[in-house]
Amino acid sequence: MDNSDTSCVASCPTCGEEKEHEIVNQKEVGSGLDVKVKCLDCSLVHKVHIRPPKPILLSFLLSEGPESKNVKIDVDEDELFRVGDVFEHDLKTWRINTIESTHNKFMRKSLPDRIGRITAKRFDEVRVKITINNGDFSKPGLILCEPDKIFSTGSIIEYEGEKWRIRSINTERGSTLRGKFEAYKIKRLYLQTPPPPKSSPKTSRERRQAWKEGTLGYNPNPEKTRR
Repeated sequence: MDNSDTSCVASCPTCGEEKEHEIVNQKEVGSGLDVKVKCLDCSLVHKVHIRPPKPILLSFLLSEGPESKNVKIDVDEDELFRVGDVFEHDLKTWRINTIESTHNKFMRKSLPDRIGRITAKRFDEVRVKITINNGDFSKPGLILCEPDKIFSTGSIIEYEGEKWRIRSINTERGSTLRGKFEAYKIKRLYLQTPPPPKSSPKTSRERRQAWKEGTLGYNPNPEKTRR
């Protein structure tokens, strides 16, 4: 509420619901305000006490790649936390992964007084694990990227100066050979050597076949091509 405000919406004890009120006067009390207001419906004059929420130290387990650390963060007592929420801390962005209650049960959302610990992963930079399969050879790797970067099965990406084809993508729902996903949803990418590029047709017979298959664009009469 600003000092220049002349009216506000508040709960009226007489009307029993939220009503528009005229602000008669207000004064600072500590870090809050005591506001005298007048209901524009029933003319009742009463006080509204406005106090800032109390800060609470909440436990967080922050994970960044293979490293995790326990920290205490000041939060407001009336702040609602949800799984999937994104927040800033220590000049980095984090995404809530789990919320554990004071009784060690998992919750989808909660106010701080019921929360025992929140686990979160770094979100402004995610680590996508990869496995490269090249014949009998296989090796692990890692791609650092933004969380909303899209990876699609069948697409060609560059890694360590070489091009690779995404054969399959593994997420929390399992592996798939089709689809596209944002980086933060991916558990692992499986890469393989891309297929060799198709050679361009050289003979008239190869060109006619290419017209039929549509690899040379649209030909209205593929059986009777003229040079």
